[in-house]
Amino acid sequence: MHRGSNILIGGVVAAMLAATSAQAQPADCTATAASIRKAESELPRLEAAPPGDKQIVCITLETVIVFARRFEAHVAQCPRSPHAARTATWRRIASDYTARFRDRRCEPSIRGYRG
Repeated sequence: MHRGSNILIGGVVAAMLAATSAQAQPADCTATAASIRKAESELPRLEAAPPGDKQIVCITLETVIVFARRFEAHVAQCPRSPHAARTATWRRIASDYTARFRDRRCEPSIRGYRG
């Protein structure tokens, strides 16, 4: 083989690998994963909300529910995300918080998650 052929074959292999990688994970998965990590670290804690203050408790519950939806959407789009292992945990949290949201008769105040 000629040197030019090796470069061409190497380029084709590199392009195939890049295409396969791109199909497996969207290009913005790394950025989204970093955004998820930051948002998760900033979530309000339910235990810090005054139990008698319905508005703060409802907003806290809703904020976590919206985050859980965002988390699940991220993992659905980026199944190889470093966050994927915690999907079941976030599903349980979302389910629990949604039940609490209904039990407290909270009204939605956050516009729907727009992905």
